[in-house]
Amino acid sequence: MISTEAFALKNSNLNPFLFADVGTELNGSTLTMLSVLARLGRDPWAEAAKWTNLPRAAAVECLTQCIGKMPLGPRSLAETTATVTRLILLLPIQARTAAPGVRKAAAVSAIPAWIPIAFLFVCVLISLAVNMTTPPAPIAPAAPPSAQVIDHAPVLGSQ
Repeated sequence: MISTEAFALKNSNLNPFLFADVGTELNGSTLTMLSVLARLGRDPWAEAAKWTNLPRAAAVECLTQCIGKMPLGPRSLAETTATVTRLILLLPIQARTAAPGVRKAAAVSAIPAWIPIAFLFVCVLISLAVNMTTPPAPIAPAAPPSAQVIDHAPVLGSQ
């Protein structure tokens, strides 16, 4: 059976924000937040998730800067403040309130960097100890050379 998760959009709680209209470009096409972030070379879902954890003022500033770099028509540029205010409201609220708890849980469960190195070092030491205490496999003695019989009798009829 095919997994339906393979076809689900990544972080779908961010999709209302990412697929929201930002404005109309100079060529007349509609620009979405997804397009804005993709054109800036950023991962749209990662960037939107980051903005959900920022204070509102910082998220507004980041969003305003991103939109300001786009080739929008004059009317869309004039409405940037209203657009940013509308877009900020589309970011998931639960991500903003849950983020401190998630960060705290991640910090508590994080493994210190020295533990994997120490584990590797212990494994190498155990391997060396096992190799040093294991007796070498016995070497089979070489078979003595077989005696070659040389017949020195004269061959009849050759004289």
